[in-house]
Amino acid sequence: MEYIILITISILIIIVLTLVIEIKIKNIKEIGENKKLNEIVKKFPNNIDVCKEILKKLGNDTTKVKETIDKNAKSSLYIIATDSIIIANIKDSFTRIQTIAHECIHSIQNKKIVWFNFVFTNIFLIYYITTIVLTIMGIYTNYLLQISILLLLSSVQFMIRSFIENEAMIKAKYVAKEYMESNNLEKQEIIDEIINEYDKLNDLGIKLVNLKLFVSNLFKIIIYMAIALIKTV
Repeated sequence: MEYIILITISILIIIVLTLVIEIKIKNIKEIGENKKLNEIVKKFPNNIDVCKEILKKLGNDTTKVKETIDKNAKSSLYIIATDSIIIANIKDSFTRIQTIAHECIHSIQNKKIVWFNFVFTNIFLIYYITTIVLTIMGIYTNYLLQISILLLLSSVQFMIRSFIENEAMIKAKYVAKEYMESNNLEKQEIIDEIINEYDKLNDLGIKLVNLKLFVSNLFKIIIYMAIALIKTV
């Protein structure tokens, strides 16, 4: 009975948060598909050169930069294990300057925190999969203990990851603005218009990222609780 109550409460939390935060993915897509600004930002150098120049401005001359070979990839990322930035296929979007700036900021964030996020996230994933397997096999029978451990681990993972992402998203706009102004390829009013759209995008994006991180971790625990429920039937 307790697992049904926990699952119900968890699902209600997800529903309530989704309704309260009220993020519409289509609104984010609409902002990112500004044809006028997309054409304007095409004047700026290619993604690799933009990334290298921003890294230089940030005092980073060690991080490697490359574009993904997957033409369908839309997510850029910084990989601390190889100290490299992989840029997705975003050449046709005006948001590319801020996206690249975001990954560049990751590369200069506190290395202890970034490494901790990388290591802890993998440990959490391994522990989660192991816990599910051992529970299904009947080796773990104290389900409430495992739920408590997963809640603690997911809370730490959420806190660290959200801090890293929030810092990068907040700072990226200013780094992108400084980069565009230093290139003198567009009038200040055009750059201000682009930054204004970045503001709108970030307002929705920061909420969405935090919600997705939280829901993703809670959903993992819901799956485990469902397994625990089945095992006790």
